[in-house]
Amino acid sequence: MERPAAWRYAYLVGQLILAGFVVYAYDIEGQAFQRVFALALMGFVINLWLPLDFRRPFFVMLSLAGAVVVFGPADAAWLVGCGLLLIGLCHLPVRFGLRVLLLLLTGGLLATSRAGALPSSWSAAVWPILGSMFMFRLALYIRAVRMKQVENGLWGPLAYFFMLPNLAFPLFPVVDYQTFRRTYYDRGDIAIYEQGLVWISRGLVHLLLYRLVYQNFLGDPADVVTLGDLTQLMLSTFLLYLRVSGQFHLIVGILHLFGFRLPETHNLYYLAHNFTELWRRINIYWKDFMMQVVFYPAYFKLKQLGPRPALACATAAVFLVTWVLHSYQWFWLRGGFPVALPDILFWGILGTLVVAGALRESRPGHRSRKRVSGWDWRLGVRAAGTFFTFCFLWSLWSTESVSQWLWMLGAATEVDAKGIVLLVATFGQLVVLGGRDWDA
Repeated sequence: MERPAAWRYAYLVGQLILAGFVVYAYDIEGQAFQRVFALALMGFVINLWLPLDFRRPFFVMLSLAGAVVVFGPADAAWLVGCGLLLIGLCHLPVRFGLRVLLLLLTGGLLATSRAGALPSSWSAAVWPILGSMFMFRLALYIRAVRMKQVENGLWGPLAYFFMLPNLAFPLFPVVDYQTFRRTYYDRGDIAIYEQGLVWISRGLVHLLLYRLVYQNFLGDPADVVTLGDLTQLMLSTFLLYLRVSGQFHLIVGILHLFGFRLPETHNLYYLAHNFTELWRRINIYWKDFMMQVVFYPAYFKLKQLGPRPALACATAAVFLVTWVLHSYQWFWLRGGFPVALPDILFWGILGTLVVAGALRESRPGHRSRKRVSGWDWRLGVRAAGTFFTFCFLWSLWSTESVSQWLWMLGAATEVDAKGIVLLVATFGQLVVLGGRDWDA
């Protein structure tokens, strides 16, 4: 017999309180997130008893209150004011081209201030959050405005831009506006909340594993002298990505608590069987964003060249734009616009591997990999090969210069027992876990 809704709600609240104990006991992601999580917990309890029509306005008000709690009244007012200005420019009763021009001019002024060329009236802590809220989502929103796919009223846009967890996480998934609208309470509320708690739990596990790696296994490139040191550094550096996937799971999980049933952000990316699959599994929201704004427009414009050349050019354009936009993102988060050779090489080589994989899949004689529910050693070997190759590339991206990276690779000639054990153990685990087709 199904439990009464009140008991199921109480069970969910109890689980969320336990998650809160973990957040505070392990000081997860600092004071700002702890305040946001406390607000989310209290807001979730209130949200449970509100009529559906009042829930989204309540989420917006909770997010605005969160801005005051995290930044203080003055900085929160500037953050909200700038956001309202940008949203308002999207809806001016003028030609669409003029609206885009005004947005670009306003963004240019804000960027000039971010670079320090113009004074600002708010603290430096506001810049990363303001940039995170609008640098990518604004492009998706103005696109929806142009296609007349924006809902009437103010609560929808405010909820889209001023998401409560965004106040604690400058690095934020690129949430698609249409998906944000379409999935709002599109299923039973308890099912949505339960999924959110699963992802909050998964996010906490990822962040605790990240801390374990960072504090106990991550070394300094200057200290690498043997194969074991090199292997440990490369594995640890790639495992640090657990912080990103952990944060993104927490973010989407918290949004589930308020009815936004967004899709998952990462899916077993360490067990991808090739680079095309890895691109589809790691930071799924970014992949979807690139498909919308770069791949599809480029592909259909170049389609007259033929399907395969158009596919190759469009995929290459995705990685070129990804590199540029990651530097642009770094500008809003840190205030600088890095253009370094390791970045160029990383994105160039990764893009080449993904293009090659996409072309291989598009060959007329290519047969899609048969989905199997059992274990296959060949899949495991592919997963291990993809993982080690990406570790190799990731170590390049993580170094300050190519010369430092090459010097570090020289340690591979000093073979030791630690290096052999790490390589064999990691390879074996990847073969065992990656030998299963997780999509089957």
